[in-house]
Amino acid sequence: MPHIRARGIEQSVLEEVAGSIVEQFAKLTDTPNDHFTVEHIASQFIVAGGASSAYPFIEVLWFDRGQDVKTAVAHVIDTALRPFVGEDKDITVLFKDLNGNDYYENREHF
Repeated sequence: MPHIRARGIEQSVLEEVAGSIVEQFAKLTDTPNDHFTVEHIASQFIVAGGASSAYPFIEVLWFDRGQDVKTAVAHVIDTALRPFVGEDKDITVLFKDLNGNDYYENREHF
């Protein structure tokens, strides 16, 4: 925990930047690196008329650490992906705050 889910980006790109993202994210949240998961989700974006080119859409599932940390993490993710995406393409980072009572690990909630 935290969990990072990525779609709309090549798996090879995610593999290349994941270590750096986790390292910086870990420092910002004072969380050990091995507590993170990074997941690549293969997906196809659809618009009226059919398939559309994808853009990076990154979900961060975590226990909220405040707006300043959220902004810093979004910046880390955008900065890591931007060289592969280009300046003219969108990168979306969406945070989903989890409730410790709803999150179980080894039969125990947080």
